[in-house]
Amino acid sequence: MLPHPNPLPQGEGTRGWRLITDDNVTASFGLAADEALAQRVGMNRSQPTLRLYTYQSHCALVGRFQNSENEIRVEYCRANGIPLNRRPTGGGAIIMGADQLGVALAIPGRGEDNYAQAREMMSHFSEGLVRGLNQLGVEAKFRRKNDIEVNGKKLVGLGVYRAPSGGLLFHASLLVD
Repeated sequence: MLPHPNPLPQGEGTRGWRLITDDNVTASFGLAADEALAQRVGMNRSQPTLRLYTYQSHCALVGRFQNSENEIRVEYCRANGIPLNRRPTGGGAIIMGADQLGVALAIPGRGEDNYAQAREMMSHFSEGLVRGLNQLGVEAKFRRKNDIEVNGKKLVGLGVYRAPSGGLLFHASLLVD
């Protein structure tokens, strides 16, 4: 269910949604798919899309604006066969694997979107995740900047990206182990 108010531009909410589930994919495939979805949705060549996924093995992911050398032990990753990838979304460095659920939501943006509006939409995006967790008996809540927490501890990391076409991509990584 879409959080209220509808984050889609006027008239866009009636086109329908697409759900994609990808289990056991590589990080490079998953991140490229998310970026392509945001681009295509922004160009009106694809429906708004929710993609749920898991990665086939552990990988190190850095945020769009991070310096990987400062955030990740790059040589350790290389020596141990841990892939290192950069997300199109911002946020901190994480290790992600099959024991985490990835959530990607690609929706059309609006021409007047700015940073403040993106933060507000991040709050709306997290609302659906929080409600779902609450229904499962997990007392989760949105924590300003970009996390969902349980008892003061981070459970979900969130990020946002605006594609050159104007499409918006919201990322979430949910610890499920």
